[in-house]
Amino acid sequence: MDNSTVEKRKYKRYNVTDFIVAMCSNKLGRVVNISENSIAIRLYGEDLTSLPEACTTSLLTVAKGFLIEGLPLKIVRKEGIPNTPIGTVAAKFNTSEVAQLGIIKQYISGLS
Repeated sequence: MDNSTVEKRKYKRYNVTDFIVAMCSNKLGRVVNISENSIAIRLYGEDLTSLPEACTTSLLTVAKGFLIEGLPLKIVRKEGIPNTPIGTVAAKFNTSEVAQLGIIKQYISGLS
């Protein structure tokens, strides 16, 4: 039996090629990938360890007119890049608001 790690996710992750801007706790970032329940954001800032366990973000891309304001996130992982002010956070969408989730699903449907 192969001992390699098997990724088990409820929703498929999609790489984001559009330039989607995200802001989390006063740190500016770019969305790397997205699924129906989570997101990965490359953040630019001094110290990712100071990020709270939860934050609210707004996502914006001009290319496709995609905008979500006040989207609550629960941070599940923080990874800094050594000797740089850049890092990636993985977060789950911490909302059940139908309108916000609908916008995310609509955006994802354009990626598949």
